[in-house]
Amino acid sequence: MKETNNNEVIKYKVIFFDFGGTLMCAESDNIAHLHMMKEIIQRYNLPASPQNMVIKYNSYLFTKEMTLRDTNPKEKSFTPLRESTRKAFMGVLSEYNIRPSNEDYYWFKEIYFKNHKEYVKLFPESIEIINYLKNHKAIHIGIISDIDNDYLDFQFNVFGIKEMFDSITTSEDVKSYKPEPKIFQIALNKAGSPAKASIMIGDSYKKDIIGGKNIGMTTIWINKFCLNNNDHDKADFIVKDLKEIFPILKELIQ
Repeated sequence: MKETNNNEVIKYKVIFFDFGGTLMCAESDNIAHLHMMKEIIQRYNLPASPQNMVIKYNSYLFTKEMTLRDTNPKEKSFTPLRESTRKAFMGVLSEYNIRPSNEDYYWFKEIYFKNHKEYVKLFPESIEIINYLKNHKAIHIGIISDIDNDYLDFQFNVFGIKEMFDSITTSEDVKSYKPEPKIFQIALNKAGSPAKASIMIGDSYKKDIIGGKNIGMTTIWINKFCLNNNDHDKADFIVKDLKEIFPILKELIQ
């Protein structure tokens, strides 16, 4: 529960998590990309190191805080993130004057899923915190993610966590990326909860925190990169890693 300035007591009913970088370890994703680049170097006999290839590839996908970039913010139509990974693959090869064929794209998709299955991990606290919340029967646990449906389904099945969530809302579902209000509102509709009774937890200030606050949610920002907090004052709570949210949640949902 939380008491507001006008002494209104809020009883929280819903807790939403971002996935990549919040429950899923972004560094493990980087390791998967490193192994992908090793296979690309070998297939095309490229004069490059895997580390430098990862830097090039990741620059197409992530911000400096390792959160997913907007696919194409100037376009009004929705573009799934799988298109970004395809363009990143194409961009890396273009530096070596290679134009990938449809067969190349199919091969890349296969090694993408293979390496993510083998190397991507959850943070150690992820399962523990979800189980803790599931012990509170009145709490709805949801996911709001910019990741495409096929990747999210694939990774959740690898981790065996899909059934642990009461709702999953992706940008591909709603054709809208965070921080646009549409994806948050649809997630709230699924949960049957007003925004003021909901908590958003994420590692992206722009996407998770601004998006959540703009629609009226309480927000917990996992600020792993120790950014200057003076310009990030919309977060209700700021922590450095996932395990630090335990005492906050205990206070809010008791």
